[in-house]
Amino acid sequence: MIQDISFPKLMFSKSDVVKNVTMSDFPSKKSKKNRDSLLIFALSVLVFTVGLNPEFIGFQTRFALFAKEMLNYGPSFFPTTYRNPYPDYPAASTYLIYLLSLPFGKVTVLSAVMPTAVASALILVFTYRIGAMHTRERGIYAVLFALFTYNFFIESRSIALDQYTSLVTVLCFYLSYSALLSGKLKRLWLVPFLFVVGFSFRGPIGLVIPTAITCGFYFWEKEYRKCLLFGSAGLVLLGLCSTGLLLAAYRQGGDSFVKEVIHMQAEGRMDSGSKNFLFYWLNGFTSYAASYPLAIIITVISFKQIIKRENINYRFLGHLALWTVIILFGMSIPGTKKSRYVLPVVPALSLLASYLFINSAAGGFLAGVRKIFLRICKTLPLITFIGAAGLYFLKTYYVPVSTVNYMITLGLLVVLLIFNVKFSRKFKEHSQGGLCFMSIGVLAFIIFSIGIIDPFMYNRELTRPFVEKVENLLKDKPGIIAFYKIGPDAEDIKFVVNMKYPVKPEFVRTADDLLLNRTNMYFIAKRKDFNYLPNDIAAKMDILFYGKIGHENCVVFSQNI
Repeated sequence: MIQDISFPKLMFSKSDVVKNVTMSDFPSKKSKKNRDSLLIFALSVLVFTVGLNPEFIGFQTRFALFAKEMLNYGPSFFPTTYRNPYPDYPAASTYLIYLLSLPFGKVTVLSAVMPTAVASALILVFTYRIGAMHTRERGIYAVLFALFTYNFFIESRSIALDQYTSLVTVLCFYLSYSALLSGKLKRLWLVPFLFVVGFSFRGPIGLVIPTAITCGFYFWEKEYRKCLLFGSAGLVLLGLCSTGLLLAAYRQGGDSFVKEVIHMQAEGRMDSGSKNFLFYWLNGFTSYAASYPLAIIITVISFKQIIKRENINYRFLGHLALWTVIILFGMSIPGTKKSRYVLPVVPALSLLASYLFINSAAGGFLAGVRKIFLRICKTLPLITFIGAAGLYFLKTYYVPVSTVNYMITLGLLVVLLIFNVKFSRKFKEHSQGGLCFMSIGVLAFIIFSIGIIDPFMYNRELTRPFVEKVENLLKDKPGIIAFYKIGPDAEDIKFVVNMKYPVKPEFVRTADDLLLNRTNMYFIAKRKDFNYLPNDIAAKMDILFYGKIGHENCVVFSQNI
């Protein structure tokens, strides 16, 4: 049982108090933490980049196209599509992909995903280091919970700008918390710099979230002066960075583009959307499982102790709970809501959930929850094995996954099952039994996700086979590609990004306009839109072939001669 360590009642900013509460009060040694950090980073980058799909799919296609255009036409303040500046994002993340792609001479899936993978690995490192300020085990449990969080895991294997906001947020909290405990307040000068970094990658939201978390940290510590100081710094930097962003927008695209940037990065986000205020609060039970449900249970069970700040653990839980509430509540206000927008909450949820194992000798409701959770972890290798085997035998009825994927996945799960059976009795009463069984569950989740879920989703979104047919058509008979009632910035992006060479398509809005174009033009449309063409216009079109862009059934046609 881990002993509770109470904080002094005086303010932490006093020098005499800082001497009483230092890093040396905690069990984790610096050398061991550094070793763990390097190991976590290396293994995480490996996990986030192994077995990546060979083509760009889904939402990542937009960012891949940004990088391809930067590689073909040169750097710019804003990323571009079809050489037109795109107003929704600054170009910082595109620069990283661009730089990593230069040695290859082209944008690959690995060069595009690697920056996100590195950012996600650093998130895990600093999540660990925050937990390790209390105990090394707490940091390790927090990392396992983050890896066990579905949305965090899948976004870490994609191109996800919100992971940069997550990294800046966890860094700000780490600097604030470590400064509080060590008394090394000079490191707080890095926090405003991190605000600017967040803005450069994600725009205003990349600055606002870490600023709010930093202010919340000092509010909970009742250091209102620091709360006001960092809040003011964030507000000033938001104004300066926004001014710089708009100046860059004006230089690249003029007045009209400035208006687009203001709308997309500020006004447009506040518009009412289809998702209600509770979207993030309810969606967390699925997209952010298993850490989100456990974090809620722990917060509710410990609410009285958290409010009273009974000891160091509950005071720390208060920070994490406030971190969670600030993000979920703040991001619920804008009308536009996406599950990935609240990724910066993952470190807080993971650290909250790790409390489930901090006092493993304690009884009560949390002991029952811990027992159920570990039982799920122990049976997860068997559950995923049965799931993978079942999908293999039923693959003719579903989107196929290659036999190689199935065999590798089933083989790894068998090894995990053997390990689970062999060591189950040995670790049942061991002090590290919980860590062992949770690691087994997380490994089963990772193996199943990479081996089955990723390929399954990839095969549903395949576009390259359709693109190859069009490329062969253009090779035999050159022409112009035009999208009918598609895009721009829709399925056309998925198509263009998977072409071997740059192309600037045209866009046709109405059926009558199909007849106004040249005969060497190849039209691409969704099959349902083509089927609704007026009979007189459809009669003048020749269907060349069918295919799929993502999960949409499409058709290529041209005017008959």
